[in-house]
Amino acid sequence: MSNIQQALYKQFENHRIVFWYDEKEDMTEQFNAMALEGIEKVQVKGNEFEVKYLVVKQCPEKKFLLYFTGAKPLNEENWLLDIELAHQVFHTDQEAMFLQEIGLGYHLKELVAEHIEFFKAKKRRLKLKELLGNDDGHQEIRYKLLAVLFGTEHINLLTFIHAHASAFADGNEKFDKDLDCFNLSGFYWHEIALKYNYQNETPSLYDFLLEVFNNNFCLGTKSGLAKESRLLLSLWRDTIQYRESFSKLSAKIEVDIDVENKLNQASLEEVISDELFRLSDLKVIHELVSLISAEEISNDKVTKLIKQRENKFWFHEFNALYECLAEASTLIALIRKYADTEYESLSEGIVHYTKLLYKIDAVYRKFIWNYRKTNQNKILVELFEKIDKVYANDWLLQFTNNWQKIVDNLTSWPTEVSHSQQQFFDVHVKPFIKKKKRLFVIISDAFRYECGVELSRRLQSENRYESSIDYMVSSLPSYTQLGMASLLPHKKLALQEKSDVVLVDNMSSTGIQGRSKVLNTNSGVKATAVKAEDFMNMNSAKEGREFVKEYDLIYIYHNRIDKVGDDKTSEEKVFEAVEDEVQFLMDMMKKIANMNGSNMMVTSDHGFLYQHSELEESDFSVSKHKGEVWKENRRFVIGKALSGDASTKAFKGSELNIASDVDILFPKSINRLRVKGAGSRFIHGGISLQEIVVPLVKVIKRKKNTTSKVNIDIIKSTDRITTNILSVSFIQSDLVTEQVLPRSLRAAIYAEDGELLSDQFKYNFDIDEGSERMREVKYHFQISTKASGKYKNQRVKLILEEPVEGTSKWKEYKNYFYTLNISFTNDFDGF
Repeated sequence: MSNIQQALYKQFENHRIVFWYDEKEDMTEQFNAMALEGIEKVQVKGNEFEVKYLVVKQCPEKKFLLYFTGAKPLNEENWLLDIELAHQVFHTDQEAMFLQEIGLGYHLKELVAEHIEFFKAKKRRLKLKELLGNDDGHQEIRYKLLAVLFGTEHINLLTFIHAHASAFADGNEKFDKDLDCFNLSGFYWHEIALKYNYQNETPSLYDFLLEVFNNNFCLGTKSGLAKESRLLLSLWRDTIQYRESFSKLSAKIEVDIDVENKLNQASLEEVISDELFRLSDLKVIHELVSLISAEEISNDKVTKLIKQRENKFWFHEFNALYECLAEASTLIALIRKYADTEYESLSEGIVHYTKLLYKIDAVYRKFIWNYRKTNQNKILVELFEKIDKVYANDWLLQFTNNWQKIVDNLTSWPTEVSHSQQQFFDVHVKPFIKKKKRLFVIISDAFRYECGVELSRRLQSENRYESSIDYMVSSLPSYTQLGMASLLPHKKLALQEKSDVVLVDNMSSTGIQGRSKVLNTNSGVKATAVKAEDFMNMNSAKEGREFVKEYDLIYIYHNRIDKVGDDKTSEEKVFEAVEDEVQFLMDMMKKIANMNGSNMMVTSDHGFLYQHSELEESDFSVSKHKGEVWKENRRFVIGKALSGDASTKAFKGSELNIASDVDILFPKSINRLRVKGAGSRFIHGGISLQEIVVPLVKVIKRKKNTTSKVNIDIIKSTDRITTNILSVSFIQSDLVTEQVLPRSLRAAIYAEDGELLSDQFKYNFDIDEGSERMREVKYHFQISTKASGKYKNQRVKLILEEPVEGTSKWKEYKNYFYTLNISFTNDFDGF
């Protein structure tokens, strides 16, 4: 089938009669040879009246192709004008063929001729046809030509520029060549000039983008570009498809406009809000490192400044660095406030530590963990040295020296009190046994108190998990064998002669088999012990549930933190081990829940002390102890007839509730004993609060929801938008707590047809203290010029969206209606 036949059939889809004027009389042969099914061909030549009678009276339902040769008659001489006007004229010139193929009127012939190279490709014509509307004029059609050229779904100038920039960033000049080839370059740059006030006799994309960045950079040179250019950048950053190109071009432009030199001369306050250049983040981080290291900035101010950066474009790349800054600032503030704390009694110190001071060790751990995530970036060297010195000297040494005064006055260790680790089974496990409730006890080696607090908080934020945190005071020495034995049901703990092996009621407590035997013998119920890895390898639905059914009490043991920390070659990774362990325990408890377990406890045998830097000679204790040594550790010595000196604290076994004739020495404060082959940064066994205070996390899996998110509202003083800037105050109605979780939102203004009319505001509402007014966050939306044109006097929506968990998608949270009433004068800058 020829192209002409295809075009004719297309015309007959919507018209019964088609007129074909062959002015040059060079299509007669094709007309005569053409066979059109269901269509009668009629050549009109002086027989107009006869033809009119035929098509109107004789065959009013039939389709006709009326073929004319010679020039088309004037309207006043055209006997068939009324029929022609009611039906369709078929043209055979190239432009007309294209118009007929895509369903456009012949009056657009000049537009097609102007951009003829575009129409020569059938693929482009078909794509254009999909976009065309019934009432499209020259402007709308040219925009759709550009949409095809740039391959964009959205038909707007802003998206074209984003696509153009993306190709340019990749070194692809195809779009520039196509704009010239299709004669669309003039129209494209005219529209950019009109919208953005970009003036250049020889416009180019990079020159335009240089001006856009320069005009919107806080330290840039203003050239009179329209404020709409801010919206161009904002949406470019927020569009997943094009944000990589933003990053690439920003890197190029920051060199070409000498951003580094400008930042060198700028203050922190001047650049804190900029998100055009990656160097701005480096500047902010550099300034904060210096200020925090010199203690010349308050912790509150650091927190506010980092919060301002939180939703900026490059924040995710520097997240670990910003976390280091936040943790460092918090750590210094806490240590300066509490390092000199002294206590009157053992219990006072323990309670204060569990209520507040554990945070110092938690913050130090987070600082080191993030510091290592940055690959120990050299920008942080000054801050790291400051933090490690402050933590070691002003906190661990000074605070523990004060704590040692309490320890020195002790004549025995409190093992009969309810918070003693040795009372764990009677106080915490027996109530479940009496109520015939199955209980899972998870014991994580060296999981110190502050780690338990983090675990409990994470559990509380998990829907349908109820968690509470309490503490226990470990047995002394605070090492694995004794701690593990203390958690088992027992009447008596003793040390095996000439060793540190612990006997529980004369039974060995070593290993899974030994602990299972003690549980079976002493618990009074069906009980067992299992390694965490073996438990996690069970299939929850089958063997796992069958295993669980056999027992009323299951002890699960895991050794990650202690294993990593006690090895000299891996001790520097102990804080990574903590992070892994918290997640592992979360996963384990979900697995227990899948096995129909609802009651769980997590605790530990002992805590630990850790300093990231290599220790100095003064950190080691030179103990001149004598006697029969059974076991020597960095933090304790077990033996018979031991005598120490002023550098150690001595207890007899009976004073620690150990039914053996032994003596135990502990180096004072945070000092270590020299032990061949042992590491020195990660230690436990001693009497510091970090070593002896262990968590007791009690968990219940509920069937009902236990969490919600904070509610966000806005203060709406008006329902009219009258300028290109709309100020909105967002209010976090309630405080973040363990069960009331933060809510991340993005907000923007949309027309009712879905058109985006403003930049986007993103914020993580996570405020956990202060009045409602203190939880107010203001943002100034930049409104697009479309709002004062196409959408003037229409109703628009401020839409608040939140992310769909596990995806890159967003869902609507709330919306608020406004009426647009922006004067055209708002589209002018500087008038």
